[in-house]
Amino acid sequence: MAKQMLGELSEGQAVRTAAFVKSHKLLPFKNKPGVFLALTVSDRSGTVEAKAFTNAEEFAARAQDGTVVLLVGRCESYQGAVSLVLDSVETWAEPLDPADFVPAYAGDVAVLEAKLDALVASLTDPDLGALVRAIFSDPEIRPKYLQAPAAKGMHGAYLHGLLEHVVRQAELADAACRCYPQARRDLVIAGVLLHDIGKINEFSWSLGIDYTDLGRLEGHCVNGDRIVEHYARELGTDLHTALLLRHLILSHHGQAEFGAPVIPQILEAVILHAVDNLEAKATHCIEMLATGDPNRTWSDYDRIEGRFWYKGPAGERVTG
Repeated sequence: MAKQMLGELSEGQAVRTAAFVKSHKLLPFKNKPGVFLALTVSDRSGTVEAKAFTNAEEFAARAQDGTVVLLVGRCESYQGAVSLVLDSVETWAEPLDPADFVPAYAGDVAVLEAKLDALVASLTDPDLGALVRAIFSDPEIRPKYLQAPAAKGMHGAYLHGLLEHVVRQAELADAACRCYPQARRDLVIAGVLLHDIGKINEFSWSLGIDYTDLGRLEGHCVNGDRIVEHYARELGTDLHTALLLRHLILSHHGQAEFGAPVIPQILEAVILHAVDNLEAKATHCIEMLATGDPNRTWSDYDRIEGRFWYKGPAGERVTG
């Protein structure tokens, strides 16, 4: 059957479609005995909340996190947000197309890949160039790097989001290095290209984006450092050069409270953290400006940043 996209549903519409279960909970009714099932479900078009007020325990047994289920019910709207009221939740038994469930970068991925290769080729430092080329020519790494999302639920939470994030960030970093010629440009660019490489192991993205066990227990900063340290040792990279590059990877979150094992302590690490933060926040802002009623001048409420975003008059709005 044709897949109904969750993000395209409207109030009152009958729903019969497959959805990826991001989370499920059995919650008690407030005013009567018993429980209802609360689901967070998604496909490539978005994420919605769904509730089943009957047969909750039976449906919950089928709707385990990370599975795809058949949802039957209707679409409702509450305070501007679409939700589903379910009549049944069934195990999905038909073939699946992963493209129905995981959103992807809307532009030309080949253009991003070409820019990545040009950045790698631009490195003139022999140690950094050899190290970066070895990592990006590894058939176990390159395909994952090109496809990986940049996040689970914030900026770049779609296929090829990591590649987009890195290419944009490298363009910002190049400009910063021209402003601050004291910075070692090759070290900054190598840091940009490799700072998030641990995300290829931090996330899984077959039918939905989620954290792996390694992602939760170790995180991409530490895992990325391990990857770089391994290749540097194998290649005999200059120890001081490798140490500086690993410092960029470990410090790119800027502060301990934001997940940085160490804080930036060299100019190149300061630049990397700044452009990483700028690219992430600007992308998140652009994504939020696309939310909400297109006829309104304000976005949906941004729970991450704790604000609304002003879209401006219709003829002057940022569209992506």
